Amino acid sequence: MKKIFQLTMIMMALFLIAVVSCKREAAFMNDAVITGSDQRYCICCGGLMINFDGETRPYTGDFKLISNGADLGITEKDTFPINVKVDWKNDDQHACAHIIITRIARR
Repeated sequence: MKKIFQLTMIMMALFLIAVVSCKREAAFMNDAVITGSDQRYCICCGGLMINFDGETRPYTGDFKLISNGADLGITEKDTFPINVKVDWKNDDQHACAHIIITRIARR
């Protein structure tokens, strides 16, 4: 009887460790499409264009510009459009529609 109790306690401890160690990743804020690089010449231009409405063509729809595009590992050599899931925040350093991507994953 003592061995069954010990075995049961060990099994419960292992189960508890497994449950506690499993961490569910938080869901992303938005699905988005990176449509390409902004090639316009203006004060508020430059960077990667991102669209949260599913539009795949550059300069179309309500798009925003990514301020930290170089940090994401996406370059002009990538094939656009790129479907992604992102977390983001407004870039307070720019007066225009620039955002900072805080987390990204390709879909």
